[in-house]
Amino acid sequence: MVLKNCLVWNGANFQKGNVYVKGSKFTTKDEQIDGPVVDATGLFVMPGFVDSHAHVIGTGMLEMFHDLSSENLESVLLNASAEKYILARGWEELPRNEILTLANKLPIPVILVRKCGHAAWVNERVKRDLKFEDNLIFEGELERVWSYFGDELYVEAFNRGVRKFLSLGVTQVHSDDYHGISFETLKKLLAESKLRIFEKLCTNEPWNYEFGELGFSKIGGIKVFADGSLGARTAYMFEPYLDSGGNGMCTLPENFEEIVRFAERTCLQVCVHVIGDRALHVVLDTFEGLEVKDKHRLIHVQFVREKDFSRLRSYHLSVQPHFYFEDISLIKYAHYELAYPFLQMFQSGFSIAFSTDSPVSPADPRYVIEHALKLGFSLSDAVKLYTEAGSRMAGFKAGRLEAGYLADFCVYEEDPFKSNPVAVFVNGEVAYGNLPLS
Repeated sequence: MVLKNCLVWNGANFQKGNVYVKGSKFTTKDEQIDGPVVDATGLFVMPGFVDSHAHVIGTGMLEMFHDLSSENLESVLLNASAEKYILARGWEELPRNEILTLANKLPIPVILVRKCGHAAWVNERVKRDLKFEDNLIFEGELERVWSYFGDELYVEAFNRGVRKFLSLGVTQVHSDDYHGISFETLKKLLAESKLRIFEKLCTNEPWNYEFGELGFSKIGGIKVFADGSLGARTAYMFEPYLDSGGNGMCTLPENFEEIVRFAERTCLQVCVHVIGDRALHVVLDTFEGLEVKDKHRLIHVQFVREKDFSRLRSYHLSVQPHFYFEDISLIKYAHYELAYPFLQMFQSGFSIAFSTDSPVSPADPRYVIEHALKLGFSLSDAVKLYTEAGSRMAGFKAGRLEAGYLADFCVYEEDPFKSNPVAVFVNGEVAYGNLPLS
């Protein structure tokens, strides 16, 4: 296929030119190309965005959840007679006691997930079925909630999540989906996905699973949690929080060293969720104590002690620029030396890439880029960190409109930074929408 006379992103701006695609990759005009020649005059072409940390199933489930940022929970509960269950997400502070009492009176499961995804409130039905000691649950207890549902829910959520990302011009997601769904079903979904996915398998026993390519996606990472979230005060900090008095919690599995050794032997990437400065220090000490040789990944990295900052050079860093602005009212409760030092990481030459962490935040790349610009990143750097930088972390040669790169790209009728694509290509094939033909 050839797209002629389009406005092509060259890494800094748009320049008139042609785009040549042969099979799954970009090529040059010198190659023999089969397929249509499309007059793309006036159309914009950009590399597909790469979200280096998000949750495809979680993003799809958000469309199936009641959104507590815009819906009235009391109305949802009062109109629940035809529902099999109620899933809702988005609270910052727990709903009023009378609302929770109403939820407890319902015979169906009610699960209210906090915005951060690291805490939830469940009604008496769920508490009884899963034998929880309290209605308010945190961290690992949520895994038991997700296993409460069958695969059917997660298949629908996965497909919705794929469509959502593609509709926004995202062609690759580094996802974390192994929560509740069976492994066989997850593998099937990855193999058939129109979205390129680098799956970070959340397990403390990776030796019991198969890793490798599935379609044009792959299971290539092991997801591990070192702590919780700032909003839930479970991010693990050296100094106690000013309001709660606690230091958060370290959630690293007891066999973390064994997991790292396995990853090193099998060339897998350990991907560690780490927000607090103390959690980061523990993870860095562990990696260095094991003398790791592969470049593993740290996700979030929101609080850093100054003496630990230079140690980050040895790792990939998946960061979320928008979190600074979303968390600005919470940061005051933490003692820290460096907070959200993403621009400093980039200026120091560290390997960083942008991500949304959807459904915690909107899946739209423009949302992230807008906030990255507010932190001081240039537009060209922000796009690079949302395309080729993430691809490099996952071992995919994608993110540039150049010969030899995977043909993951998007076509727009209007300014790509102000509109959604009309057509999205993954691996050289249309994955979403259609080219506007004159």
